[in-house]
Amino acid sequence: MWFVGKSELLSLIQRHCLDEVMPAFSDHRTLRKNTVVYRPDESSEHVYLLKSGSVRLYRLTEDGQEITLAFVKAGMIFGDGDVLNQASYSHHAQTLAPSMVCYIRKADFKDLLTRYDVINQFVLRNHYLRWQEAQQVIENLSLHDVKKRLVNLLVMFAGQVGTPCDHLSDQLDQGDAILIDLPIAQDKLAEFIGTSRESVNRHFSDLKAEGLVDMRERKIVLTPAFVARYVNKVQTPALAPL
Repeated sequence: MWFVGKSELLSLIQRHCLDEVMPAFSDHRTLRKNTVVYRPDESSEHVYLLKSGSVRLYRLTEDGQEITLAFVKAGMIFGDGDVLNQASYSHHAQTLAPSMVCYIRKADFKDLLTRYDVINQFVLRNHYLRWQEAQQVIENLSLHDVKKRLVNLLVMFAGQVGTPCDHLSDQLDQGDAILIDLPIAQDKLAEFIGTSRESVNRHFSDLKAEGLVDMRERKIVLTPAFVARYVNKVQTPALAPL
């Protein structure tokens, strides 16, 4: 029950209904970093709720390049679209850090959708946001140069795994800074945007010299200047309240 308040999905369930809902969320497993949760063409038997840690959703091109679709943070569900619409998964899901994942059986999840309209609405909104993120990824890889792809990736990080940052180094304004709450090596950043580590290193150094990014304990900090220039310009389309 400790994770109910951390999950947007479970927080929608009225308290008096939780006892009948929670058995569907009883199968939780601790996974190591870089564990593949599921692969394409595996039978879609579960929906997943991330209790802690982080997960990346991605696809592979014919030449083996990894195309990141989305990042999942604690409290979010994933794998639900494939369970509802397909017999198998359409992409990879892999942990980016030690993670605790709840495995929800397909039949149980469909039963929840039948009984709780608020969950139906949540899932529809979740699907729309994932579709929107996928379109942004495609546009980022096909239309922009490396620096713009890196900036756009950092903006996506801010929305998906970013947290307010209150304790920056003395030379930085502590205003609206965002901590990317995940240690990501530059070779991984390069994989995410389809370029070389050297290119990422060069452009990241340029952003740092401009006072737009910083590092803290191997994690990226987006400074108030970065947030004002890029993050605050991104408007998420309004959705009907749940």
